[in-house]
Amino acid sequence: MVRRVKLYNFRNYSRKQVDFERGINIVIGKNGQGKTNLLEALFFLLQGKSMRTSDAKEMIKRGEEEALVEGIVDEGREVRLRLVIGKEGNVKGRRTAGGLEAVSFQPDDIWMVKGGPEVRRKNLDEVVTGLKKGYKETLREYQRILKQRNEAIKAVRRGTKRRDYIRTWNPLLLQAGVNIVEERTDAIKKIGVEMAELGKKWGKEKTGIKYYTTMGSEEWGREKGQEKIERMEEAEVRRGATLIGPHRDELLFTLGEKNVRRECSQGEQKMVVIMWTLAQARMLNGHLGREAILLMDDCLSELDEENRGILMGELRGWRQVVVTSTDDLREFEGLRKITIN
Repeated sequence: MVRRVKLYNFRNYSRKQVDFERGINIVIGKNGQGKTNLLEALFFLLQGKSMRTSDAKEMIKRGEEEALVEGIVDEGREVRLRLVIGKEGNVKGRRTAGGLEAVSFQPDDIWMVKGGPEVRRKNLDEVVTGLKKGYKETLREYQRILKQRNEAIKAVRRGTKRRDYIRTWNPLLLQAGVNIVEERTDAIKKIGVEMAELGKKWGKEKTGIKYYTTMGSEEWGREKGQEKIERMEEAEVRRGATLIGPHRDELLFTLGEKNVRRECSQGEQKMVVIMWTLAQARMLNGHLGREAILLMDDCLSELDEENRGILMGELRGWRQVVVTSTDDLREFEGLRKITIN
C-alpha cells in the first residue's frame, strides 16, 4: 500500500504531501483543485507512466523545468520511490514498486463502451500489455507488417506493383494477427469471468463481454484464415487498405439482454466500465499474484443510491482504494477523508 506521496511542481501542485491509510481514502475537493492530478501522481509513482497522457512533460507545472514525485510504499517492508520528470519529458528514477501496481478508473473511461471500436481495441491492448509480458512487442510487429501490407495494396491500386506483392505479406499478417487474437481472447475470457461474478454479486445478471474477430474463430486454423485473407483481396485493393486483422476487431459489452453501448443508460454504462476496471484489478491480484491499488476518480457520480451502495460495498473489500469526489456523500461516513483546497 502507499503510505505517503510528495509532489513538487507536478501539474497544479507546487508542493504537496498527502498521507494515505489502509482501506478507502476519500479525496474531496471542488472541480479544478487537483483531485485527478493526485490520482495521476499515484499512478505515475507505481506504474512509471501517466494514465492520462503519453507525454510526461505535460505533468510538469507550467513555468517550471522539472517535476518530482516521491512516495513511501509498504510491501511488507518500507520502500521509497522517487521519479523526476525532465523538461524534455524524460523520466529518471525507480519506475516500479515490485509487486504493487495501480488500476485506474476515470470518467472518460465510459468511452470504452460509448465510443467506436478503436477505443475498445486500444483499451483492451493496454490491459493485455499489463497482463502479458511481451505483448507490446507482438503489437509492434503486427503494426509493422500491417503498414507494409497497406503500402503494398496502395502500390497495386496505383498499378505500380502486381498482386503477388500483396500476397507475400499474407502469411506474416496471419501469423502476427492470430498471435494478437489469441492473447486478446485469453484475456477477455478471464476478465469476462470476473465481470460475470461481479454482476451476479451486484444483482446485474448476465453481465458480459464478447470479442469478435475478423479473422474467424480459433477452430478455423491457419489454412482457412489464409483463404479468408485471399477472398478479401479485391475489396482491399478497391479500398486501399487491409480489411482483415485484429485492427478491425470489436468488443461487445452486455448487461442482461441489453447491448450496453446502444441500450443502457449513462449510469448503467458507467457501472459496466467500473466492473471492467475492477475485473482487471482482480486479475492482477488473483491470477498474477500482484497487489492492485484502486484509483477511482469521480466513480459515484451518475449512479443512483443503490448502485453507490453496491460499489462502496465492493471497494471496502480492497486493501487500499483512493476515491475522489466533489461532495462529502453519506456513503463516506467513517472513512478516511482528505480535503483538497
